[in-house]
Amino acid sequence: MLYSTVRLTASNGSTGTGFFFNFTFTDGKTVPVVITNKHVVNNNQKEEVSFFLHAKNGEIPDDEKLNITFKTDWHFHQDQDICFCFVATLFQQIKSAKQKDIFFIPITEELIWDNTKLEGLSAIEDVVMVGYPNGLWDQKNNLPLFRKGITSSHPAIDFNNKNVGAVDMACFPGSSGSPIFILNENGYSDKNENSYLGGKRLVFLGLLFQGPQLNAKGEMIIENIPTQQKISSLTPMMMNLGYYIKATEILAFKPEIEKLISEK
Repeated sequence: MLYSTVRLTASNGSTGTGFFFNFTFTDGKTVPVVITNKHVVNNNQKEEVSFFLHAKNGEIPDDEKLNITFKTDWHFHQDQDICFCFVATLFQQIKSAKQKDIFFIPITEELIWDNTKLEGLSAIEDVVMVGYPNGLWDQKNNLPLFRKGITSSHPAIDFNNKNVGAVDMACFPGSSGSPIFILNENGYSDKNENSYLGGKRLVFLGLLFQGPQLNAKGEMIIENIPTQQKISSLTPMMMNLGYYIKATEILAFKPEIEKLISEK
């Protein structure tokens, strides 16, 4: 997960989180994309973003960080606050210009569980989120930060809105678009009390997009997780809760991607 995300800076200086995702098709073709929220790219399908990439040295990341400014087409989800852009052409351009490949570890379709599998989970599961809260990151090594929490709603149940879930976790500006995973490294149990001692499990639940806040009057407001700090007389206070768009919504992009590729 250290090499699955990128810190996106939009044209107005706001920051958010994007992550690499690989779509795989029946002909064996793999298509890498970057996924984030629409509001991270300012709801602009032509938004220019900047970010750093890791150069590849054999099978490991190089010390060199590549500073990229990327103007591209962002393809928007019809209903949800998510979008993607293609990156294969960018990687080819970097290869031609610098004779360097890009090191990244994408999230894959195999990590997405359908609702039948999600129903086997407990209501409370340990989760981690990878991203750039308040735009913070390990600048020297070009690495994200991890946050840890639990599910606040059962992953198989929609929280108020279709294909939305809730997590109990510190969710700050810059975390928009951050992928959220169930991560078990030293065993886990299912809802039927079956234990898997020493078992490892990684499930991609979805990406953060929204969360409730309190203002200084104690009134609750629900907004998209902002991409930058703003001065406000209402003094919003985080509630350590976040809402995520379920990962199955990402698969809705697959027919569009297949069509776009066939048209090239």
